[in-house]
Amino acid sequence: MKTRINFYQKTLRVRRDPVPLSGMITLWLGALLIIAITWAFYSYKAYSSELDLEQNRQYLKQGKAQLEAVKQQLAEKQNKTLFINELKALQQEVLHKQQIFSYLEQSSDQSATDYSQVMQDLAKYHEPSIWLTHIKFVGQSVTLQGQTSQSKSLPIWFDNLKLSSFFINKEFSVLELSTQDGVSKFNVATDLSDKSVKQ
Repeated sequence: MKTRINFYQKTLRVRRDPVPLSGMITLWLGALLIIAITWAFYSYKAYSSELDLEQNRQYLKQGKAQLEAVKQQLAEKQNKTLFINELKALQQEVLHKQQIFSYLEQSSDQSATDYSQVMQDLAKYHEPSIWLTHIKFVGQSVTLQGQTSQSKSLPIWFDNLKLSSFFINKEFSVLELSTQDGVSKFNVATDLSDKSVKQ
């Protein structure tokens, strides 16, 4: 037999809150913490990327400077004017020597002593702006053909040659003198006989 009656029904019982205030606060604090950590991480990544970008800019700037230096060096190396002039001078020298050897092989009426003396005098009174392209002996006369970058040097060279032991008391005559592209070509003959008039 029942001695008590339960008037506390299920609908009247206090229901438990599934999300209490403390839990909500904890959840919000956790979310804010995650957001702060994420923001800090991306800020660090952005700062690191900015540093990398600045470093790459510096590398690019240095690379451009090195490239300009290399271009300048390449341009200096490609300036072949000096080498071309030296090559032409060497070619003229080789041609001159070939003509000398050809003359030595073919010459029959000019003594080796006279030719040696001519070469010594030409070498002694050499003028840097004048170079010979052809030397020809015919009997008792010699013809000198060559080129010069300064035509005003020719009279000085002739006067100096007249002081040499071989060309002393010899008379020079300019048979031909022409200028093209800043280079003067000349053709000079001299009488090697002892009857020449002293200059």
